[in-house]
Amino acid sequence: MARRTKGLAAVIAATALAGGPGAFGANAAGPEVTAAPTVIGTAAAGKILTGLSGAWAGFGAIAYHFQWYRCNAAGSHCLSVHGATSPSYTAGGKDVGKTIGLTVSGTDSTGTASAYSSLVGPIAPPRPLLESTAQPVVSGAPLVGKTLEVTTGTWSPAPGAITYVWERCNANGRACAAIARATSSSYVVVQADLGHALLAVVQATNGTAIQYAFSTASPAVVDGSVLGPVLVAGPTLGGLAVENQDLLATTGIWKAVGTVTFGFRWYRCNATGSHCSLVGNATQSAYHLGPRDVGKTIALTLRTTDSTGTRVGYASIAGPVAAAGTPLTPTTLPTISGAATAGGDLSVGRGLWSTTPSGYAYAWLRCNRNGRRCVAVARATRASYHATHADTGHTLVAEVTATAGGVSQAALTVATTPVS
Repeated sequence: MARRTKGLAAVIAATALAGGPGAFGANAAGPEVTAAPTVIGTAAAGKILTGLSGAWAGFGAIAYHFQWYRCNAAGSHCLSVHGATSPSYTAGGKDVGKTIGLTVSGTDSTGTASAYSSLVGPIAPPRPLLESTAQPVVSGAPLVGKTLEVTTGTWSPAPGAITYVWERCNANGRACAAIARATSSSYVVVQADLGHALLAVVQATNGTAIQYAFSTASPAVVDGSVLGPVLVAGPTLGGLAVENQDLLATTGIWKAVGTVTFGFRWYRCNATGSHCSLVGNATQSAYHLGPRDVGKTIALTLRTTDSTGTRVGYASIAGPVAAAGTPLTPTTLPTISGAATAGGDLSVGRGLWSTTPSGYAYAWLRCNRNGRRCVAVARATRASYHATHADTGHTLVAEVTATAGGVSQAALTVATTPVS
């Protein structure tokens, strides 16, 4: 837009909102998004926009598919651009005055899920007098009563004046409509915003040149009762509990509002996951097992934070840790199968071992909901176990002790879900 022909509110047409809350619905098939896809580049015809898939958590390897969309200036009436399925997109003449959206589909072993980038644009004509080279960014918690802020973005050349209009969109950051009297660089979230993404349209002026840029969209707004991500699955520990080897934490799958960050806290516990002591210098996703860990179990507490707060998740204890050079160690951990319900029958697989064992012994442990503080269940010394009402609300762990050549080594399974 080379000349000032319309006010900002006139350019952004009011359109009907579609969609609704999507942050805390039923867990659908496919991976979960932990950081939304983004688009970088200059919003002008002839320039290349690059889509980044974001961060995802799922089961097994995740494959990604990209699809670019051309929308009107309000982010509505979006149509897929035929053949635009690569991570990059060159804006053309048909895109001038339009906004551009990107949908990324992720597929894992459970199915396919989709996620949406914030809209980019409106796209400036070739050789514009003013262009957006970096998108304005919205920050703050998308909670009712909280304040969001928007940056000016980056422009070429530097504009002489900046103005703002906040918009209420559907949960995917599409189909946006201007919010009356919301014209500053900050915005206080109100009850009417529940379930909607919020963004600001930034107007830059340089002499007679004027150009608009959509900011990044916030996640869908939630009420103040949401405090931190919701755990879907995990976290878990990978690797073998053997001195001089590493245990590797996977963060699991969480439903979150906005980008998720993780804090790792490792603990050294006794053989039943009790009397745990924090290992103060162990704050990374990998933990190197040393001499002090031999005969102990190792526990991980994961602090998971999104824009609404922090929640804590727990991995099952690993161990007991075998000494380096032990001739008998598990190469595949034993596992529990069956229903974790009162009256249900569970059984434990022996796992695989570095030396073929000559015999096995079993013990079943009743633990707290986090798979810690375990106590042996009296007379539960077989490979199968019948869960009782005494187990309700507790997790169950099986300990398999293998013997070969006079050497014995124990290994714990991953805890069941709490018995229902």
